[in-house]
Amino acid sequence: MNYISKQFNIHYLPEYNLLVKAGFQKDVLAVVDKKSVAPILIEYSSEEPILDATRIMSLPFRFVRIVIPHQSFTFIPKEVFQKDNIAQYLQFLGTSDLENTFIYYLDNLGLVALYQFDKLLLNRWRRLFPDAVILPEFAVVLDRAQERISIRGSVLGLHFVADNIVDFYLFKNGVFQLYNSFEIHNLDDVSYYILNILTQFGLGDSIDKVLLSGEVPNESFYKRITSYAGDIEVLDLKTKVVLADQDVNSNLTPYNILFDSILCE
Repeated sequence: MNYISKQFNIHYLPEYNLLVKAGFQKDVLAVVDKKSVAPILIEYSSEEPILDATRIMSLPFRFVRIVIPHQSFTFIPKEVFQKDNIAQYLQFLGTSDLENTFIYYLDNLGLVALYQFDKLLLNRWRRLFPDAVILPEFAVVLDRAQERISIRGSVLGLHFVADNIVDFYLFKNGVFQLYNSFEIHNLDDVSYYILNILTQFGLGDSIDKVLLSGEVPNESFYKRITSYAGDIEVLDLKTKVVLADQDVNSNLTPYNILFDSILCE
């Protein structure tokens, strides 16, 4: 999508948020005002940014948020986490790169996430926006999902990150059990990981509820996932963003991580 409204006014730049969802193949950027109205929404190849995107990114936005997919991560119970001794946890990330290790507090879950980004991807965006708030994608996913988690039964989330990567997360009786990323190339891959989770956590033949987010490739994926679920929900936009021009029809649900990143601390 390449949408730029005539209602975008550069004189109001201090009142706009620039939001970016970065990837290895595709980037998406949006400009949103304080009333959750978006005069700009642009998708483009990460390797070949279109002219409109480069022009927008060259503007001196005061508020910039960038969502980047994590490269590796681990979760630690908050009550035992020692911030001053992060190096002891690096073995769980399979690396000794302390400089590229970051912390995100998941207070509602009582967890602390340690995570790393792809360095080349991170540095590219840091050079462009050195003062931006940079969020790992899983942080926005879990923040969005928590209000849909019931205290009884099982809830499995599938977040389609892009580039054939899908994040799977699981809650059982309201308690966080799992978050992991897998490569998905076809429907059988989806079935394999869902069945593996059902077996590993003793959930029987089906999940009570499945939460879907991100850009689901096609209807066949939706149907396959539905066959394992008692109920299925697609996470809609919490921020209720609308495009500036009402006559432009667009389904903004696939962009919920991009727009809802503005709600994360």
